[in-house]
Amino acid sequence: MKVFLTIVLLIPCFIYSQGYKTFQNANPYKMMFGLGWSIWDDDGAPGDLFKVESMQAEVFPSRLMFDYYFYKGWSAEASVAFTRFKGTKLVNNQAGIEGFGLSADANLKYSFYSLLGKGMIDPYLLMGLGATVHPASDTLSKSFYPTLNVGGGINFWFNNAIGIQLQSVGKIGLTSDFFGKSDYMQHSIGLVVRLESVGGGTEGEFKKEKLHLDTKKRKIKTPRKGRKDKKQGDA
Repeated sequence: MKVFLTIVLLIPCFIYSQGYKTFQNANPYKMMFGLGWSIWDDDGAPGDLFKVESMQAEVFPSRLMFDYYFYKGWSAEASVAFTRFKGTKLVNNQAGIEGFGLSADANLKYSFYSLLGKGMIDPYLLMGLGATVHPASDTLSKSFYPTLNVGGGINFWFNNAIGIQLQSVGKIGLTSDFFGKSDYMQHSIGLVVRLESVGGGTEGEFKKEKLHLDTKKRKIKTPRKGRKDKKQGDA
């Protein structure tokens, strides 16, 4: 968990060091909705951040998400997710743990989408609070506790409205055993749909706007080599 937090905190330093200056003064979206799969990693091994054989997941979608955009990359996200502990995988280094896991979270997000030129890739960081319901058969962890959430993710946009979201969040249990057995990782993958504002409003203008689904494909502008070479020849 501590290794994951260190990686998340270093990401902004790397992105800001790239020198991107393209920041258009327009809202990229107003609302975003998501449906996907929630994957829980609660094996009690802090060094194994992405150990697939220890992850709990369902075959059907198990996470709902809603995101509201505020200003210059900042948005708020609310989500709920659940999974079943079937007793076939380790939970806090214990076998045979069965029951349901449920989480509800509210996170503040910062997206680097505008800083990177509003293209296909949309990375972001998040931090917030949540609550987790954990199987009572796990005696090393509380059955209900609040969490501090720190993580990040990335959206891959196919057009102005539809994309795929990948996200990983470290959840620190706010219990007496801080950085203890109530901590776990929650990953997710799913489909996201965003609604763009109509009327050309700029960031920071809070007014009522009609929302629509814009599925137009983006045009990526690239410099023409022929025109550039001609100018150099004339010089």
